Amino acid sequence: MITLADRITLARLVIAPTIAVCYFMVPANPVWCFWVCGLLCAAAELTDLFDGKVARARNEVSDFGKLADPFCDVFYRQAVFLLMLLPPGLATSAQYQGFIVDNPANTVLQPLVFVAARNDEQTIYASGLVPFLPVLIMILREIIAGALRSMAATKGLVLAARFSGKAKAWAQGTTIISVFGLPALFAPFYGFQDWMLLYATIATWICAILSAGSMGEYLWVNRSVLGQLVQRRQRQDDQG
Repeated sequence: MITLADRITLARLVIAPTIAVCYFMVPANPVWCFWVCGLLCAAAELTDLFDGKVARARNEVSDFGKLADPFCDVFYRQAVFLLMLLPPGLATSAQYQGFIVDNPANTVLQPLVFVAARNDEQTIYASGLVPFLPVLIMILREIIAGALRSMAATKGLVLAARFSGKAKAWAQGTTIISVFGLPALFAPFYGFQDWMLLYATIATWICAILSAGSMGEYLWVNRSVLGQLVQRRQRQDDQG
C-alpha cells in the first residue's frame, strides 16, 4: 500500500519531467522560465523535507520509502543539473533566450555554449547555466554509490549513510534553486549578467567537490562492509 509519505516522495518523479518541459518551452527572456523552474524545484525540495517527517508522524516508515527517497532525490536533482547544461528556453526563438554570448569559448570550466539561431548575416549563441565536468562528477558519484548499495543489499549487508551525504544533497538543492532564482530576481532590472553564470559555475563545482568528498568518506567508513562483500564474492568464485 502506497502511503501519504510515499506519495510525497514519488511526487519528485513527476516534478522532474515537468521542470524539463518548462525549461525548454517557457521563454527565458523575460524571466518566466527561471521563475517557473525555480518554484518547481523549491516544491521538489519541500517534498524531500517533509516526506520523512510525515512518515514518522503517521508511523508509516517503510522499506519502500527508504529505497524510494534516495532514488527520487538523485533522479530529480541530477535531471535538473543535466537540463542546466543546455540554454534555458532552448525550444523558443533566440529573442526569448536568456544568456546570449558574443564570443563563445567552450571549456570544461565554463557553461557550454550552443547555437541559438543562424542566418546569412550572423550566428547567435546561447549559454547553458552550468559547466559539464562537475555535473559529470556528481552523476558518476551517484552511479557508484547506487551500485555499491545494490550489491551490498543482495548479500544482506547495509552501507551506513553519512552526514557528508546530507550536506551534499543540501548543497545541490540550494544551488539548483539559487541558479534559477538569481536571474529571476535580478535580470528584469539589470539584464542577464556574467556574474550570474559565474555564481552558477562556482556553486556547481562546490557541489561536485562535496559529492566526491562524500563518496570518499562513504567508501572509507564502509570499508569493512565492502571488504565482506569482496570476500563473499571470492568464496563464491572458489566454490564455483
